Amino acid sequence: MAIAAESQKGTDMEPLRIGFLGAGGFARHTIYPALHLAPVALQAVCDADENRAKDAAGKFGTGRYYTDRHEMFEKEDLEAVIISMGPDPRQPLVLETLAAGYHVFTPKPPAPSLEETIALAEAAEKHDKTLMVNFQRRFSLGVREARRIMQTESFGTLTQLFCSFCSGKYPTVKSYLLDFAIHHFDLARHIAGADVKELSVFHNEVDGQGAFAVGVEYTNGVVGSLQLSSQRLWQRNYDYIEITGQHEYIVLDGLWGAQHFTESGNSFTSNFSDQRNGELTGDGISLTEFVNAIREGREPVSSIQDCVGTMRFYDAVLQRKKGVISL
Repeated sequence: MAIAAESQKGTDMEPLRIGFLGAGGFARHTIYPALHLAPVALQAVCDADENRAKDAAGKFGTGRYYTDRHEMFEKEDLEAVIISMGPDPRQPLVLETLAAGYHVFTPKPPAPSLEETIALAEAAEKHDKTLMVNFQRRFSLGVREARRIMQTESFGTLTQLFCSFCSGKYPTVKSYLLDFAIHHFDLARHIAGADVKELSVFHNEVDGQGAFAVGVEYTNGVVGSLQLSSQRLWQRNYDYIEITGQHEYIVLDGLWGAQHFTESGNSFTSNFSDQRNGELTGDGISLTEFVNAIREGREPVSSIQDCVGTMRFYDAVLQRKKGVISL
C-alpha cells in the first residue's frame, strides 16, 4: 500500500479542474471546506436543488452552477468530478462519470456492496481513470504520525494491531457496519500494510444494535482484533488504536495525535486546532493525494482497487457473524 504521509506535496502543480455533484449538508460540512487545502479549482457545482447548487458554487467556487449534470459536463472543461451523496444513488453516477472520461473522487463507503465495489474497480480500469474513495482517516494526523514511526528501525516489525470503533445507535446492524465500522475495516488493513488472511467473528445483537469481536490474521503475519459496536453513546471520541512493534508501541486515542512508547522515553504528538479538515480528519490531504496521483500517473492511496480489500473485510463480517472465515 502507498504511504499517506507523502500526500501533502503538490502545492506547485497546476490545479485540477473539478466539477462537484452534490451540495447537501454532509458535503458542505466535510469536502467543500477542504477544497482550499488541495491543488484543485472548483469550476462548477451541480445539485438537483438549485438553491443549494447556487449557494455552494458561490461560496466555494466560480459561482457557476447547474441542476443537470449532463449540461455541466457539456459546458465545463473538467478533468475530474467529486460525487458526494449516499452509496446507493451515487453508484450509477460514478459509473456514468467514469464512462464520460472523468477521474472521480467519492466519500466512503466505496459502494453499497462488495459486488458493486468490484464493478466500480472494473469500470475505472476499463476507462483508464482514477477513482479514489475518501477514507479520510488514513490521512488524519494520528495515523500519518503512526505510519511514520512504524517505518523507523527502532520500532521493528509490526506484530499486533487492536482497533476499537464504537458508536451510538444505527437503524440496522448493516448500516452501522457499512457507514461507520467501514472506517476501521479500512484503517486496519492500511496500518497492518496487508489484506486479511483469516478472521473469526463473534456477534451479539440487542434491540437491533450490534456488537462485534473480530479476531484477524493478516497476510503478512500480523495478528489483531477489532472491537465494533453501535451500543455506545454518540457524545465521545470513537477511534482507539494500539499498534505493537517488536520494540515499541503506539496508541492513537482519537485522530488528533499519537502516543509513542519506547524504552528510552515516551513522546506525544497532538494538534487540537480547529483546522478540522486539514490536520484532523484528513479530507484536505486526501484531496491532495487524489490530485498528486493523477498528475503523477500512479494509483492513489485509497484507490478503488485497494478498497475492494476493505469491502471484502466488511462483507465477511456482515455475512458470517460467527466462525472462522478464510478470505
